[in-house]
Amino acid sequence: MKKKLTKLQGNADVDMTSMLDIVFILLIFFIVTTSFIKPVAIELKRPLDSPQIDKPVKNALFSINESNGVYFADRLIDTEQVSTNLAMFAAKYEISSVLIKADENSNHSTLMDVMNNIKEYDDYSIALVSK
Repeated sequence: MKKKLTKLQGNADVDMTSMLDIVFILLIFFIVTTSFIKPVAIELKRPLDSPQIDKPVKNALFSINESNGVYFADRLIDTEQVSTNLAMFAAKYEISSVLIKADENSNHSTLMDVMNNIKEYDDYSIALVSK
C-alpha cells in the first residue's frame, strides 16, 4: 500500500470583506453607545500666600530752612535721623516718592546729606520742590 500524498494548494485565499464589515459595524456601535461625560470638578478658591494689608500711599516730605534745619512731619530732626524717620514713615505708609523742599539760602551740603541718607535707607525717587 502506498500512501497518497496530497499536495496543498498554494493560493488558498480567505475572503476578508465580511470580516472588515463586522469590524466597522462594531466600531460604529461602540462609538455611538459610549457617552462622553465631562468629569465633575470642584472650583477651589485658594488663599493667598500672605494676607495683603493695603497701606495708604503718601509722599514723604523733608524741609530744609535757611538756617539748615531739617524738618520732617513738622519736627526738627538731625540729618543722621533722616533714615530713621523715613523707616518709621514707611512702616505706616507706602512711599511713592520722597520730596525735599529746600530754602534757596540753605547750604548744598545739607541737601546732599539728606539725599544721601534717603538713598542709604532705600532707593526711592527723590524730587526737589520749590516754594
